[in-house]
Amino acid sequence: MVKVGTWRGQEGGCRCALFNVANRILTHFQRQTGRWPTNSRFSDCVWLFAERVQTVYDLTEIDNCVATLYMGYQLWTSPVTGYRRTGTRLRELRSLFESGITARAILEPLLSCPSGANAIEFAKILHDRDFDVAGVQEDPQGHVIGFIFRDSLQDGIVRNHLNKMTAEHLISDATPLASLLSIFKTKEHVFVLVGQHVGGIITRADLNKPPVRVYLFGLISLLDMHLTYWVKDAYPNDDWKEKLSDRRLKNAEKLLADRQSRKQQTDLVDCLQFCDKRDLLLAHENVRNSLRLGEKNTAEKRLVQAEKLRDLLAHSQQDLTEGSSWVGVIEVVEWIETVVHTSDDLVEKNATKSAGDNQNRMRKSA
Repeated sequence: MVKVGTWRGQEGGCRCALFNVANRILTHFQRQTGRWPTNSRFSDCVWLFAERVQTVYDLTEIDNCVATLYMGYQLWTSPVTGYRRTGTRLRELRSLFESGITARAILEPLLSCPSGANAIEFAKILHDRDFDVAGVQEDPQGHVIGFIFRDSLQDGIVRNHLNKMTAEHLISDATPLASLLSIFKTKEHVFVLVGQHVGGIITRADLNKPPVRVYLFGLISLLDMHLTYWVKDAYPNDDWKEKLSDRRLKNAEKLLADRQSRKQQTDLVDCLQFCDKRDLLLAHENVRNSLRLGEKNTAEKRLVQAEKLRDLLAHSQQDLTEGSSWVGVIEVVEWIETVVHTSDDLVEKNATKSAGDNQNRMRKSA
């Protein structure tokens, strides 16, 4: 039996009932999981729950405490029940931006002019507004019949430079925001149908707007969380410490001490920086293969790009393509989505297997 007081570093001062309940919770945890927890975050949770349930000695109630404790320890899934927390899947994040946030959130009204307008005069209007493209109407109150590019308006009237508007130029204002990125991989702008008529335009520059940034930051946050999960999985018992430089390890330990001083429940591995987790996983061939990251150099390039995009988002930089291009940014985003989707499936399978193993142990011990 591991004595809780010893495990906690001889902190002492606990009442006998508190000690017994904490020890009992740990014992029941060991019966369900087949191991003793070595994590300081879990230790703190045990004592917190022991203070609340020190008069509880019913195994069923303690079992519920253990399940709740481990749900806090394991961010996404409970190894006891296999339950996956709501809001931690990529499809749930995308669903939010597919059903609730659409192209309507970032479109701009389409500036249009009569087809008979003077081309040079209208080109000046577009230049003053820094617009490259505009719609064309048969008359001032009519529907949009096509579009023109500012650079083409060199002479004559606007009608002489008209481009036909076809289905490939159009999207609905109900198009999910999460689906827009792939569209702009090959297009610099699209016109938006508002109802039955063309009424808006979206350009690549509009991808810098807050609604898109919220999705991108949420996606990269999911990636970061998955990296943490796999570091824990690939390096049990904090074996990853041997892989980090002394400077990086001290930085993590300092951050852990700062968080603990503010009474935050956290782990040393949770205090690693994105680049630390990146390097640890790139060094682990099995994880790279499981997540289908590809060749080490390619995966490193993508993760570095993901980290740079995260920094641009976190610091509210005006242009998310700084040092890159929209095609490059969109390719990185698509790569992240693929990796997170793959990891999602593996996390689910691990949770289901863990829950099944624990149920078998409970049947055998019953």
